[in-house]
Amino acid sequence: MKRVLIYLLGTVVVVAAIFVFLLFRPDIATRVFFGAVPSSVEMNIRPAHDVPAADKKTVAIVAAARRFLNTLDDNQRQAATYRFTDNAQRSNWSNFPEGMVPRGGVKLGTLTELQRVSLDGFLGKLLSEEGVKNVNYQLAAEDMLVSGDVAGVMKYGSAYFYTAFLGEPSTTAPWMFQFGGHHLAINATVFGPDVSFSPMLTGGQPLHLRLDGDDIFIPQKETAAAQAFMDGLTDEQREKAVRAEHPIDLVLGPGKDGATVAPEGIKGSELTARQRTLLLNVIEARLGFMNNDDYAEKMKSVVAEIEDTYFGWWGRQDVLGAAYFRVTGPSLVLEYAIQNGEDTVDHAHSVYREPDNDYGSAWIADQ
Repeated sequence: MKRVLIYLLGTVVVVAAIFVFLLFRPDIATRVFFGAVPSSVEMNIRPAHDVPAADKKTVAIVAAARRFLNTLDDNQRQAATYRFTDNAQRSNWSNFPEGMVPRGGVKLGTLTELQRVSLDGFLGKLLSEEGVKNVNYQLAAEDMLVSGDVAGVMKYGSAYFYTAFLGEPSTTAPWMFQFGGHHLAINATVFGPDVSFSPMLTGGQPLHLRLDGDDIFIPQKETAAAQAFMDGLTDEQREKAVRAEHPIDLVLGPGKDGATVAPEGIKGSELTARQRTLLLNVIEARLGFMNNDDYAEKMKSVVAEIEDTYFGWWGRQDVLGAAYFRVTGPSLVLEYAIQNGEDTVDHAHSVYREPDNDYGSAWIADQ
């Protein structure tokens, strides 16, 4: 009996020690229990690049990026800047909060008012008005969660969002900008006149906000577009589009660099002209976060590929935003995944990827 008690006591001590260790190392706990943590993307960067001449939009983006960097002091600038070849930082984004997945860069909460204004000006050049609005909504949503350090290790709130640069903003060399935190990751690779926004994580929690007297549902536009597309299908077409009765989680989310997904659902070539327009509306709702110049360029490819683009739906169809849906085309994948069950539409993860050009790999990778 004494041996059993000693054994049980020893087990309790060991379990308690493990619990305390994981409490103060939530990054390891995340790896153990969730498995969805950033890992260095496997990509060999070319030693030299033949960068096309920058256009007017890129010149404006570069100028705004430099203005922001020039507001930082030496320590902040050192923290914000990484080598362009740093693949560990390149793929350091997640839907988990700081603490569970430590970020790199300059913390938003340490910026002065002048630095925040300069950062906002840069984001206004890089993104569209809709994209900036989404960023502001997500920062506001984050501040509605438990804010600050929880137990000294879990960190919530917009203060724990980070901004980082891989390489120096330039019109003649490639560089990358990152901005994000819990539920948000903007990864923009700039290559002359072109910007790749892949991978991009959006979504949020909570999704329902009241700001400046307005009721906001963060993914209103894209979920309404997806619902309109489903409503525009015939019964036979809808049966083909629906893949399961219950939603699934992201397939190509954080930590899934290099993964692929088979197209599922109904194909664009099976749609009428009106239905193809409705499908384009779904894609436009997400890509509309890009600045107008890069959005227009990307949409040329989307329109050209629409007949080879698939739409799939997982889950209920009677509540806006309560399902999972996916758009799979030759040059893009969009996913929207409701979280915490389909009866609570207040937490979602969305991802946008260009499988052949994640992180601008088509331009910068040594193939």
